[in-house]
Amino acid sequence: MINSKLRISFSLIVIILVFASCGDSWSDYTWSIDNKTEYNIVINSTGIELENNLCPPNKVTVVFQDYPRSPKKLNCHCPPFILKEQIEFVIDDGKKHLTKDFFNDNNWECSGDEKSSLIMVGKYYDNIKSIFIITADDLSE
Repeated sequence: MINSKLRISFSLIVIILVFASCGDSWSDYTWSIDNKTEYNIVINSTGIELENNLCPPNKVTVVFQDYPRSPKKLNCHCPPFILKEQIEFVIDDGKKHLTKDFFNDNNWECSGDEKSSLIMVGKYYDNIKSIFIITADDLSE
């Protein structure tokens, strides 16, 4: 009788844990431009919506936001839904040009809050911020 109750209790715990671990978590992602120059940077886009298209000098400006599935590993990358043909940077009214590759994932820095969850079966990242830093060295005439 005790063996039977233990077996039923153990089975219920296993079933509850299996159902609790089935699911997804969603995270906040923000992509920002950190304009460390003395120039206004205007982002012209086609086919995509920007949060802001003006990045004032010496400010961090959020330009894209999304809520995809939570990742187990923190990866820095440019916004995955943008094509090179859809975006243009206009710096100092077109007098300067960006030489740093916006689409190279190595040019992005990111951070996120590490959290634990039964649903995600362990650790995952939330509130992920990817930042593309533009300095005067990244510009040419």
